[in-house]
Amino acid sequence: MGKIYYVRHGKTEYNTKKLWSGTTNTQLTNEGKKQAKDTGEQLKKIKFDIAFVSPLQRAIDTFGFINKPHRLIPIIDKRIIERPLGKMEGTTNVEEDSLVKRTKLHNYKLNSDFGLKIEKIQVTDKRVKNFINEITKKHKNKNILIVAHGGIGRHFEAHFNGIPKNGVLPEESKNAEVRIYKF
Repeated sequence: MGKIYYVRHGKTEYNTKKLWSGTTNTQLTNEGKKQAKDTGEQLKKIKFDIAFVSPLQRAIDTFGFINKPHRLIPIIDKRIIERPLGKMEGTTNVEEDSLVKRTKLHNYKLNSDFGLKIEKIQVTDKRVKNFINEITKKHKNKNILIVAHGGIGRHFEAHFNGIPKNGVLPEESKNAEVRIYKF
């Protein structure tokens, strides 16, 4: 049996200010660096066979802290980059409420970009499922480390645990949280 260790990046300035970041390249805060170091400590005894990382800097930096004892060479994969949020990037959650309700933004049943140039959720889901299917076939019985984003983590949750009947994807993980999926 293989295992995926999915880690959301550490806290960023955008997270602190409750701004939507999407594909905006944000940096880890000091707290985010500490979170990543703590997660690295939590995972230091796991023998990883391979690692995949989002191309965004916050994920790469988080991986760097986790990877110190492992010395893995990461595979940077664009399929696990955060969902592009178009006109929502850089806006706050408060502003978001007036633009599009959270339940709409993460509702798999809705096929819309809400006029905001957001990547449709079905498009994000397709690329993430393609990624998951490929790595689980290629790396059976392996321990896989993935460092990416909260939004992408929602799709991992849905892939392994199903999309809820209301169509709204599961809540995202906390910064630097580890979720384990068996395959």
